[in-house]
Amino acid sequence: MATLYHAVKAAIAWPLHNREASLLLAPAALLLGIFFFIPLVGLLSLSLFDPRPTFAHYQEFLGDPTNWLILARTFALATKVTLICILFGYPLAFWIVSARTWVASALLLAVVLPFFTSYLVRTYAWMVLLGRFGLINQLLMALGLTERPVDLIYNDFSVLIAMVYILMPYTVLVLVSVMRGIPYSLTRAAASLGASAAQNFWRVFFPLSAPGVIAAGLLVFVFALGFYLTPALLGGPNTVLLPMQINTYVNGTLNWPLAATAATVLLLVTLVFYSISNYFVDTERLLSSQQRAAQQAASAVHHSTSSYVQFVDLATALVRSVGRSVRICPGLARACGRASLGGKLLRGLCLIVTAFLVSPILIIVPISFSSSRFLDFPPPGLSLQWYEAYFRSDAWLSATLQSLSVGTVVAFVSLAIGSAAAMAFVRGSSRMRRVGYQLLLAPLIVPGIISAVALYFLFVRLQLVNTSLALVIAHSIGTVPVVVLIVAASLQAQNIRLEHAAASLGASRIVTIWRIVLPLIRPALITAGFFAFLGSFDEFIFSLFLSGPNTKTLPIKMWSGIREEITPTIAAVSSLLIAFTVIVYAGVETVRRAAERRTKYK
Repeated sequence: MATLYHAVKAAIAWPLHNREASLLLAPAALLLGIFFFIPLVGLLSLSLFDPRPTFAHYQEFLGDPTNWLILARTFALATKVTLICILFGYPLAFWIVSARTWVASALLLAVVLPFFTSYLVRTYAWMVLLGRFGLINQLLMALGLTERPVDLIYNDFSVLIAMVYILMPYTVLVLVSVMRGIPYSLTRAAASLGASAAQNFWRVFFPLSAPGVIAAGLLVFVFALGFYLTPALLGGPNTVLLPMQINTYVNGTLNWPLAATAATVLLLVTLVFYSISNYFVDTERLLSSQQRAAQQAASAVHHSTSSYVQFVDLATALVRSVGRSVRICPGLARACGRASLGGKLLRGLCLIVTAFLVSPILIIVPISFSSSRFLDFPPPGLSLQWYEAYFRSDAWLSATLQSLSVGTVVAFVSLAIGSAAAMAFVRGSSRMRRVGYQLLLAPLIVPGIISAVALYFLFVRLQLVNTSLALVIAHSIGTVPVVVLIVAASLQAQNIRLEHAAASLGASRIVTIWRIVLPLIRPALITAGFFAFLGSFDEFIFSLFLSGPNTKTLPIKMWSGIREEITPTIAAVSSLLIAFTVIVYAGVETVRRAAERRTKYK
């Protein structure tokens, strides 16, 4: 009886008390509170005080017709991107959740592949494709559709294409997450009552997936509002968007109050649309599903002889990320996929979207071995001159080392802070989880240009600009929420009875966490650490505002190289980044799978 009494008492007492959960949550709260929320408040106050309360800055900003044109152009571009992503992403998501296992695996591979590639590399790939002598222009001239190169770059068209390319995976993953929850029994019941494939889809399946369409559209719209890098590289003089105007106020005219005003306007619009999106579908669940999809894709690297084959072999294990979804509505899928014109059009459209997602990344590697001094595709000859130029350049190597060192520190800091916060959310009270998740997701929702400007204003006063400490703090703001999402998902999947058993045997909280919990979630910790490192290594917008001559990271060096002189050296660096990502993935996956096996056999 005494043993039973202690076991019941331990089971009841195991959920973390508010004091213990608060201690675990304190590091994340301090990081985001001091370096995210307080700078946002400072940004708001800078727009409202001069030094007394005033709306003069808002009157100046809204009273300028140019700013209204920029706002209209920003909203119009975001709307176009959203509509295109929904129009082409919905069929692909539907095919993923209803196709056969190997087809769904291959399609998911194409969707998650861009997540494993540097953001700057993806934008640069479109510069190569759309250039005056790029692959698309060469194809048009070879087909006789035009006699001279068409202006496909440095205009609204190139920005639209690149933004759709970057945001399409988000659209598909959100839609897949929602479609996965639609019961197959409903479509089967409709078919048994005599509904045709078209009636089954439009009157049963599509209405049930409509909340996902709305949520995906609003999320993509919010993300598109804050784009800076892609419009800055691919846009022309008439493609000035609000984030670019904010940067002009900060670094061009040095009008900080007006920059704060423009950033506040963008922030308010973002929060309004995010709130609407969260009303229709739980955004916390959607963002978590995206991280899990990427995590599951990472877990698909199997044993093989080369890193490239390891990367391709993701398809064989992406079945886990498809799960039950591949059989949500097989009858409806077979009806739509028969040898009808509609079925052929659906498959053809999905294949085009899949090629659209994969092809920009694949052309970078051949160009990096080009013997030409320009971006010619296909290369006229093979040469290693651009790799030699990279390894002989002190500037390139210094930037690479800076990114590696900052990324490593950010990975460990994010793991420590994010894992503690995840434990507080999962094992703490439900109220803390609801409020905490919303606050923690804020850095993922707020456009990076706003966070970067707000933190820049703070660090200028603290004299932290052009220091590695500033980069570590800034990068951690975005990586800690990612770690929390991944680790929290793993904690929720663990059997809490093991923790109850340890507590009933007299183990303290710390011993239980150290000896039971951490070994069980070690694979998730490894994956989360890699995502944190990759997020820091690829971070651009914070580095643009906070780095300097002594702390220039690799993305900033690539940014300078692309803007000043586009040479195949950038393609060589991009290829090295792709290879580096694959090799690190393979190494991380080997360690993760070994830890998983050790945990399984214990």
